[in-house]
Amino acid sequence: MKRLLVLGFMIPAVLFGQKTNDLIIALQRDMSSLQEQMKNLQKGQDDKLAAIQAMLQQAMDGSKGVSSSLATFQHEVDIKLNDQQGKLVAPVATLGTKVDQMQDEFRAVATTMADLVQRINAQDAKLKDISDAIRTLAAAAPAQAAPPPASGSASAPAAPDPCGGMSAESLWENARRDKSKGNLEIAMTEFKNYVTCFGDTANAPVAQYERGMMYFNSAESDPKYYEDAAKAFDDGVTRFPENPQTQEMLYYKAVSLMKADHRTDAVNGFKEYLKRYPTGKHVANAHQNLKTLGMDTPRGRRQH
Repeated sequence: MKRLLVLGFMIPAVLFGQKTNDLIIALQRDMSSLQEQMKNLQKGQDDKLAAIQAMLQQAMDGSKGVSSSLATFQHEVDIKLNDQQGKLVAPVATLGTKVDQMQDEFRAVATTMADLVQRINAQDAKLKDISDAIRTLAAAAPAQAAPPPASGSASAPAAPDPCGGMSAESLWENARRDKSKGNLEIAMTEFKNYVTCFGDTANAPVAQYERGMMYFNSAESDPKYYEDAAKAFDDGVTRFPENPQTQEMLYYKAVSLMKADHRTDAVNGFKEYLKRYPTGKHVANAHQNLKTLGMDTPRGRRQH
């Protein structure tokens, strides 16, 4: 009976041990298969990594080659550029120096030409002034006494023409230019000749007024010229019809008479001015001058 019980316990144990061994063997077989797969997978990855590394190495080698080629090309370009620059610097520098020299020479020539033109213009102006002065003096000079004509001969030649064959424009410009340059005697003669020869032109009253003012201004150093100024202004007022200079000549005629101590004529002159030009620009001065001459006017009293 005991043996049966022992056998009853042993048989299941034997059967259970047998199953455990089979399970272990199956697990070992699976582990071996898994290890084999892992090895195969590792080998595949190693092969891929090796291929990638090879490709990277090739790329790096190619990049090094390209870099080397580029460096070589850059070096060659630099050498050629330096060579060309070295060949061009000297000619360009020489050309620049020549251009600078030519500019200096052109400036010197331009300066010389400008100076020459200025000198020529100055000579022309001097020659013209001399020519105009000679012509004016010749026209103003009195005719020399001629010897008595022989019996049966033609009459004596006429006196020279005071205009000297000059045009109104040229004579007018000469007179203005000589006055501006201070050649007052010549300008005086030219204004007189202009009035004589071209008395019907618009500038004739102006020329007469200029004569009067030149006498008037000269009287500051020599009062005797106030007489000449008064006569010149009077000739201008009486000879020419009303014009822009009439008012000025009438007023300065009265002032010249007052300065020359012709008191009565000066009073009449100021009164005539006030009568003809009651709103003229010299009205206030005319009243003041009348008061100075002892002829106070109603207007002058109202001003005070």
